[in-house]
Amino acid sequence: MRTFPIAILSLLPMLSWTACVQEAQGQQPAAAQKQDPVANEPDSSDGQTTVPSDFVRYVKVGDGGHLDTAITTYEKDGVKVIFYGAVHIADSVCYQELNDRFTTCDALLYELVGPENYRPTKNQGGNASLISMLQQGLKRSMEMSFQLDEIDYQPDNFVHADMTPEEFQSSMAANGESLLSIMWDMMLGGMEMQRDQAENADESKPPEKFDLVEAFRTGEGRHLMRVTFAQQLEQIEMLSAGGDGSTLLEGRNEKCLKVLHREIKNGKKRLGIYYGAAHLPHMELRLVNDLGFKKVAHEWLVAWDCKKRPDPKLDRALIKKRRACKKQLAMLAKVGRDHRRNDGPDTIPTPRELAEIVRNGSKLYSGELVDPWGSDYILRKRKRGVRWEAASLGPDKKAGTDDDIIVAEPRRGGL
Repeated sequence: MRTFPIAILSLLPMLSWTACVQEAQGQQPAAAQKQDPVANEPDSSDGQTTVPSDFVRYVKVGDGGHLDTAITTYEKDGVKVIFYGAVHIADSVCYQELNDRFTTCDALLYELVGPENYRPTKNQGGNASLISMLQQGLKRSMEMSFQLDEIDYQPDNFVHADMTPEEFQSSMAANGESLLSIMWDMMLGGMEMQRDQAENADESKPPEKFDLVEAFRTGEGRHLMRVTFAQQLEQIEMLSAGGDGSTLLEGRNEKCLKVLHREIKNGKKRLGIYYGAAHLPHMELRLVNDLGFKKVAHEWLVAWDCKKRPDPKLDRALIKKRRACKKQLAMLAKVGRDHRRNDGPDTIPTPRELAEIVRNGSKLYSGELVDPWGSDYILRKRKRGVRWEAASLGPDKKAGTDDDIIVAEPRRGGL
């Protein structure tokens, strides 16, 4: 088993969270292959109605696997509460799926320490802080996306359900906590966890030597970082939550539940809670044992696809084609969106049919009709909602496989 120092990795969620606080206070942080985001592997340790629940897991498949987060539903007197387990870094397809699902909620309660009703927006500008550089480095090295870059916080059903900076500081003072003490505790916890792993390790199977520089040189670096980090993320999330009684965990959870009570009182019947996966065991305990809700459904969403993928440094030609394909699909999806909104067609046209439509003396679509591998581009309706998406069959020219490339039409107003 290859390992990175948990003591260091445990700080990464904290750094991401600290950046959120900075953004709320006006210090702006700097800003895949196709994978079905819904994971359906059976898990005997977590049932549809049994509690306590697991909210994050790693499923090993061959020399890779996938990291999943849970979507869990509770019900009481006709009111449904749905937990969406958040991880702050994931594949963009995961965030696309969540954006779609959030539209089905009467109210979507979200975590973010900031002023009341604070809503982050994408690409507000960045700085050259250490946190920003670490975030960007991690994003690029593992070819992933950050939550604040992908989740659309602007819809009217989004409800801020976290502490303000003043409430957070006051709670920490009451608990005798500080950001420095929290980060120190996380470091110590990571070191203790790693010692426990070493003591319980099978001596007949010594840890594999892991040369990160050599791994990236041979094209294995991104894959190995994803697999290794994914296998340890559940432990890292628990370290970053702060533990029982802490402001980071219980203090913020109680603020969320207070907002939940208010929204239910206001007549909302379907409410989502989008909080870090480490927060949800305590939140479930309160919801079930104290508030009388019953768990009625549980499913898994793929957050990290850890299958091997081409490394840009080793297969530049393929990566160049995929980037060109995504750019063309984005153009096709935008034209399709404008046609859908302006003309309200009875059927979805093919790209070739779209190219034959003339408006104001110009073709509606004048881009490519065939992808870099010789297959026709596809325009179709998305699984949820009314939006369309543009798709390519990818290098293998087969539909529904891992190398498909899909771009959804832009949301109204964007992110």
